[in-house]
Amino acid sequence: MIAAVIFDMDGLIVDSEPYWRIAETKIFGNLSVAPAEADFEKMMGRQINEVIQYWHQMHPWENYSLAHTQKQILSEVEKLVIENSVLLPGVLEIISFLKNKNISIALASSSPTSLINGITKHFGIFDQFEIICSAEYEKSGKPHPAVFLTTAKLLKVNAESCLVLEDSYNGVLAAKAAQMKCIAVPCKEHFSQTRFDIADLKLNSLKEFSLDHWEMLCNKN
Repeated sequence: MIAAVIFDMDGLIVDSEPYWRIAETKIFGNLSVAPAEADFEKMMGRQINEVIQYWHQMHPWENYSLAHTQKQILSEVEKLVIENSVLLPGVLEIISFLKNKNISIALASSSPTSLINGITKHFGIFDQFEIICSAEYEKSGKPHPAVFLTTAKLLKVNAESCLVLEDSYNGVLAAKAAQMKCIAVPCKEHFSQTRFDIADLKLNSLKEFSLDHWEMLCNKN
């Protein structure tokens, strides 16, 4: 039985991951050293403050200010996403599918609330979610399950009856740590990686999601 579905945002609802990379490359590059591809994979799905603190430890810069650096990156990301991104295929269809089945839906993201609200309102889906949670209010971001557990609590459902939709490996780890079912929708570069096999289902796109998938997940222990 699935009582609620929890969406990630970056890389699942909107293709924002490339713009996070562009923004972080620009800001970190100006401050010290720009991250490489392997660095971005390690940081994907984590809270922005964790990313900044990690990068400052790895490549320190003078006049360090967590708040100022975060503001710079978030401003750049929101601008890039709104100017360049679109909703990913299948997002509106799966929201409609779940609404027709009277399933509660929520959004749980590592992005700060201000960015989540700005992006979801821009794309006209803010009101589709009963609950919106940001990991910025948790002690730890993904792969820690805190943001998913908080979301389930606010929805007033058991964690075991939740299904999470995620694109990042850290997000999948967080969902499974929360004892939730999980659909992984990794980017095409990561799709063949066997580490995503811990998910209950792996799709190339939300557009592939079907009634058969739903029934399989509902009946899975």
